[in-house]
Amino acid sequence: QAIAVTAANLANTVDFEPIYALPPELFRRIILSWKLECDSELLSLVVYSYCGEHNRDEIDVDYFREITTPNLMPILDSKVAMMMLKFYVDLIFEDDSDVDILEVCKDDSLIKRCIEVISQNWRDEVCEPLMIDSEWDEASPATRRNLPPHEPAALHRQLPPGLQNMLLEKCILEAKGDVDSEKTVVEEYDGEKEIELKKTSAMYDEMVIALQTELAKAKSQRDEESKSHMKEVEDLQMKALELEAELDKQKRITEEYKQELKRFRRVPGIHNFGEVSQSDRSIIDKTKCTYSANPEHHYPLHRRGKRPPTQMPRMGVEFENLGRENGYIYDDGNGERLPVFYYQDKQSGRF
Repeated sequence: QAIAVTAANLANTVDFEPIYALPPELFRRIILSWKLECDSELLSLVVYSYCGEHNRDEIDVDYFREITTPNLMPILDSKVAMMMLKFYVDLIFEDDSDVDILEVCKDDSLIKRCIEVISQNWRDEVCEPLMIDSEWDEASPATRRNLPPHEPAALHRQLPPGLQNMLLEKCILEAKGDVDSEKTVVEEYDGEKEIELKKTSAMYDEMVIALQTELAKAKSQRDEESKSHMKEVEDLQMKALELEAELDKQKRITEEYKQELKRFRRVPGIHNFGEVSQSDRSIIDKTKCTYSANPEHHYPLHRRGKRPPTQMPRMGVEFENLGRENGYIYDDGNGERLPVFYYQDKQSGRF
């Protein structure tokens, strides 16, 4: 009931602050209420103030489109058309940063309505802000110090270059139509008005030239941005090739490390009591005795050497039996027992 009452009396509302403080869903229900009584231009002011000035972070492009349809808002107030266009374009890019805004313009009713109102009011919305900015840009530093702080007045310069071009072209056409209309009216006056006609024509011609200059500047900016984007793409492609080459290099190095690690083998726990001499079978080479970490294997309980082996075991079929490769364990005396490995030289085959 409160929503219906608010919608029915929106046009007569004096203090909009309570409405601007409502959550987006309630505001939406007011705007879409079948009880809504509010002319289109005032509604555009209320909607932009709520979305663009009071609740900017809570509004997305779909929400804004829903409450600015042509049925609700066929005509926009000229005071808010440029700001609404800038706000709407920002929402579109927030939703999709890669969107082609010119493709969107072809079928987007709100953009067309904004451009139509702006172009019809080209003097106030485009030309005068341009003149203000030009005076500031051309002023000397000493003159600027005596002027109040300056904020850019030409809001259309913050639009994407392609959209700027479209808007300025529409303004030029509208300005030409106004100039031609003014000429037709003035030509109907008597000769005393000829001087005024020339002055008016010169003023309008100057404005058209300013718009054409602005259009050329916008096109130049778009070309520069396009070149910059192409350069960024080329740099990224070059960087990708460099990273691929570095990846291949690291793969080769990793493979070399894997092959190198395969040279480390576990010292097997194969007990050896020595080798019998080939010349005298009664002689046993005790230097070939392997060391056992088990004290029960030591001399004199068993004829087992107490020293580590004097040479590493040869590579043989015994290494194919994993059960026999549970090799030597090193006791560091502090409770840690560590496996012992040996390394086989890659070229000579020695340990």
